[in-house]
Amino acid sequence: MSEVKRSSVRFNLFDDEEFDFQFLRVMGSHYNNGASIGECLSTAKRIKDGDQVSWVKEWHETAALVESEAVDYLNKGQRVSAREAFLRASMYYRSAEYYGFFSTPDRRMNWLKSRYCLQEAGKLSPTTSLEVLEIPFEDMNLIGYFISPLNTNEPRPTLILMTGFDGTSEELYFLGLSATERGYNALIFEGPGQAGPSHLYPENHFIPDYEKPVKAVVDYAISRSDVDDERLALLGLSLGGYFVSRAIIFEKRIKACIIDTPIVDIYSYFSMFPGVNELEAVDVKDYEEMFKVYPKAKWSIETFERRYGFRNFKEVREYMKEFNIVDLLDNITTPTLTLVGSGEGDMAMNQAKLFYDKVSGPKDIHIFTEDEGADAHCQVANSSLMLAVIFDWLERIFIEY
Repeated sequence: MSEVKRSSVRFNLFDDEEFDFQFLRVMGSHYNNGASIGECLSTAKRIKDGDQVSWVKEWHETAALVESEAVDYLNKGQRVSAREAFLRASMYYRSAEYYGFFSTPDRRMNWLKSRYCLQEAGKLSPTTSLEVLEIPFEDMNLIGYFISPLNTNEPRPTLILMTGFDGTSEELYFLGLSATERGYNALIFEGPGQAGPSHLYPENHFIPDYEKPVKAVVDYAISRSDVDDERLALLGLSLGGYFVSRAIIFEKRIKACIIDTPIVDIYSYFSMFPGVNELEAVDVKDYEEMFKVYPKAKWSIETFERRYGFRNFKEVREYMKEFNIVDLLDNITTPTLTLVGSGEGDMAMNQAKLFYDKVSGPKDIHIFTEDEGADAHCQVANSSLMLAVIFDWLERIFIEY
């Protein structure tokens, strides 16, 4: 079986394939003022290939520079320039956070800075309002944002967006803006174990029954007078494909669901990532020695521990077996749109097709291609096409059903 892939299209700025994909991920937000090509290339030039410390340092320095420009523009009354710079700074701080270590303060600091810059940008938007959300759920708050067109309070179709293993609400802001341009509200949230909550609530981790936090979000959404509860859609990206798939098995108030990509068996999915089997074979007592030789292993162990709640990677892998909905898929009656990129590898493609084949409700599937420049995981290199496909489908679903 082939490994899980990120994309068949590469920048080739780094020999390290994951560095190359993460760079593509940042660059992909340029379509909505989330990045500048020049700033990204300048940063890439300074990064030492495969060195996570270098990655964090250089993206942080670029983010800090662009944030200072934003403040300067704001002081001069140049609101548009300030907003655009704050947006780019937020994304660059997010990229710095990604490869940070939880054992050092810079990871949390970069997350906080990304959050701050995004919220400053939101205050300057001439067309949308940005509400910071804290939705109560058990012993935590589900953090996120509600984005809506300015000066309107009529009920609108609403798209709930959630990310996966390592994305942030701030990163999803750009997709939310695209929703408002089409007359939708966007409700973005993060739940247990996801990036933001992992900083605020480190004791809370991924749970297999993710319909529980989704229920809390839906309860909140339909309590609002500006949400049309008959046109409520849910979108899950990356590992969020598992979370939303699990949610709609139980949460029937969702009227349409987009899964990009469907992950129905997390244990099998992660089995195909490079290095997983080698990492699982290492005894915990040997971790510190391994970290000296392979710093990336330290980052992986720390990150999986924070997300899943186990330092022992064998226990992480055992816990992953609980994240499996293969035998429950025929209970999905909600209209679904399956999205997958042709460059994501056989495992992603097989799980997407398994999902599509087994769900019992109205369903469609769209496979993005290399020729479209959209074959990457979550279509990070061509979000505009991905969004066009999503909203074309949603408009049809909300009319037909």
